[in-house]
Amino acid sequence: MQCCFLLLILLLLPLLPTVFTYTRDNCTISLDSPLGTGSWIQSPSGEFAFGFYPLESNESANQFLLAVWFNKTKDQTIVWFANGNEPAPPGSVLKKNINSEFVLNDNQGKELWRAPSNGSKSSCVSILDNGNLVILD
Repeated sequence: MQCCFLLLILLLLPLLPTVFTYTRDNCTISLDSPLGTGSWIQSPSGEFAFGFYPLESNESANQFLLAVWFNKTKDQTIVWFANGNEPAPPGSVLKKNINSEFVLNDNQGKELWRAPSNGSKSSCVSILDNGNLVILD
């Protein structure tokens, strides 16, 4: 049993530096800096982007998905998107609400999407070099 525990510690030890590297210094979107349509942020390497991805089909003209996509590829393939059932119109914004939750509101203030929360107050959003979107407390 002690051997298994030691093995588990040795396997997880290399991950410790990454746990402590995500600080408010890495924040890209906070209460003071909402993200609007046509805007996006890049991971430090530029490999990934997060923000408002423009839809190009005829019925979705001038609509956006709040998404993560491959930023350096020719076709910029979407990896993940939040609001697929209800694309965001121009003027929409991702911001923190009064409960410190990240929400996507349209230009009329209607909530289109809310980031999942564990009840803690979120402080910022950041996109990492591996494409993960993280919400920091």
